Amino acid sequence: MSGTEKKEMPLTAKEVSQRLNVADSTLRKWCLSLEEHNYNFFRTDQNKRLFTVKDVTVLQHFKDLVQDKNMSMNNAAMIVTSRFQKGPFSDQTDVEQVIERESSVPVTRSNDELLERLVTYIEQQEENWKQQKQLNADLVAKIDEQQKYIEERMEQRDAILMQSLRETQETKKLIVAAAEEKREEDRKGLWQRLFGKSK
Repeated sequence: MSGTEKKEMPLTAKEVSQRLNVADSTLRKWCLSLEEHNYNFFRTDQNKRLFTVKDVTVLQHFKDLVQDKNMSMNNAAMIVTSRFQKGPFSDQTDVEQVIERESSVPVTRSNDELLERLVTYIEQQEENWKQQKQLNADLVAKIDEQQKYIEERMEQRDAILMQSLRETQETKKLIVAAAEEKREEDRKGLWQRLFGKSK
């Protein structure tokens, strides 16, 4: 710890919350996230955190990543602690370079990839829908064809049955007529025999 850091008055969590304009609970979550990535804060005997100017700077960059760049706390903590271990943030330009390199580019690439996957998915769904529509049309045509074939076969069957029925009826008529004719001939023959004998 440098002499400057020894002379500076540590800040309480409430003071840091006011400086960063965030709620105490939000600051607590951010600190926990940073500590999970091996960033250490000074603590009192009551285990309360105390903050240096350096800590506030780190937390400010953490806030920029989380709130302005919509980055997750885990990723923001990883970037901030990794950058801090390499050396303090020198100026705003350096910070912006870190943000652009570690945050904006991957997010943009991720959004582009998500959009591309979404477009691909929609195209696949449209193609599937077209194929399903064609399949349904083919199926309907097949059913219509089968229905037409069945109707034609039934019409042919009905025609054959009607023809057979008519032929049967004609045959019956011929049989009846032939029987009637025979009976008539038999009667005539009987009369002839009767009258022939009387003569």
